Amino acid sequence: MSAKATVTDLFFDLDHTIYDFDKNAALTFDAIFTEMQLENVHDFMIHFKPINDSYWERFSKEEISRDVLRYGRLKDTFNALQIQLTDKDIYHIADQFVMHLPNHNHVFDGAHTTLAALTKKYRLHIITNGPDVVQERKLKNAHLTSYFQTITNSELAGVKKPHTAIFQYALKKAYVKAENSVMIGDSLQADIHGALNAGMQAVWFNEAKLENPLGVAEIYKLNQLLDIL
Repeated sequence: MSAKATVTDLFFDLDHTIYDFDKNAALTFDAIFTEMQLENVHDFMIHFKPINDSYWERFSKEEISRDVLRYGRLKDTFNALQIQLTDKDIYHIADQFVMHLPNHNHVFDGAHTTLAALTKKYRLHIITNGPDVVQERKLKNAHLTSYFQTITNSELAGVKKPHTAIFQYALKKAYVKAENSVMIGDSLQADIHGALNAGMQAVWFNEAKLENPLGVAEIYKLNQLLDIL
């Protein structure tokens, strides 16, 4: 990490950074598919993960609406599995998924101990593109709320990461300057590019150990934050 300014505040992405979206999503879909008695969905998450990532990237760029994201990622996944469902069934799954996902509260290894340790030195915050009510339920059910001073979501800010305005909104809400802040997230585009463009420092949560084209600080596990900050 750069030593150019004293870091006082840490801003975290939620899904795929603290909240284990893929594990919780798999559990949610399993319950929905069992209730609907759907067959041949064993490989659903294998196809869903990259499709979902692609839809979220388009959503963050304002290319599609949230409704298109929720429907399209499911439609494309079932098409990949060669499973024919009616639009009514797909919308039902989409609604049930959003409703029940926050009931599962798996977080990444070391999340609670790392956040607890960081709160002794820094003020912590959330910046997320996820919907307001759903993200608040995730934080509450995963017992994460108490770690964070502020929570900024794209619905409140009116724009999504990587737009500079959402970071400026979060910084203003936290009463902190960009140079005293670090963004930690899994998305190079939404989290890292966005934060750097807003004048913040950034740490990439690169769990998959992908190539680091920006050369920014990176971690593979959350507890590594304790070593580099």
